[in-house]
Amino acid sequence: MYGVNVDEADAAPPRTRRPASLPRRPAGEITAVAGKYQNPVKGYIGGKYVMMHRDDNVTLKGRGYVRVRYEIAWFNRPGSMVMPTWTGLKGRLFHVASGGLRRMDDAKPGQSSAYTWMGEPGKGYVVLPKDAQQMWQNEFFYLDGEVTLTNHEQGADYNITATPVTWDEVTTDITTPRPADPARIGWVRYGLVRDTGDDGAPVPQYATRQVTGDPARVAQNSNLR
Repeated sequence: MYGVNVDEADAAPPRTRRPASLPRRPAGEITAVAGKYQNPVKGYIGGKYVMMHRDDNVTLKGRGYVRVRYEIAWFNRPGSMVMPTWTGLKGRLFHVASGGLRRMDDAKPGQSSAYTWMGEPGKGYVVLPKDAQQMWQNEFFYLDGEVTLTNHEQGADYNITATPVTWDEVTTDITTPRPADPARIGWVRYGLVRDTGDDGAPVPQYATRQVTGDPARVAQNSNLR
């Protein structure tokens, strides 16, 4: 039954384990039909629909793959993170893969385990809610319908972007091999496939079919059935 399997906190896979093959789902076009977001700006976090402030959002519609890219801005403001949410879902939404060369809690190449993309000594760390799934640099989703993604930064600072991508682009991201100089591009690990290719694939935490005036209060354990 769709919506039964919800994301949960998980351990990182071995760094050099190549991901399983990503099931290929039917895809067409995904576009933004509403929202409060910025267009790409040189020097910003990479992505098409840029959400850098509290309550920034984008409503996506169509069928295909979406990359959500994270920038955890501990250098601006560390502390407790209020997670982004998916609201007003019409249709189906799956969390299909994780990539971007690293989990955000990975140690940066060439540095101690205290220096991660979540923070560092002397500056502080961004801390996820209890039982929240640790995000990777890039998270990949499959949408067949319509949904709104909202940034809820308060306390900790973070930025997200949403970008329609192809199956080929997802596969290229998660299978990028270790380069000769990992520190140069921040390569830590291969990506991870989560998609089972059917309705048993996981759905993201903090997702709901409800349209709510306070999306920051969406429950962690999504119910999309």
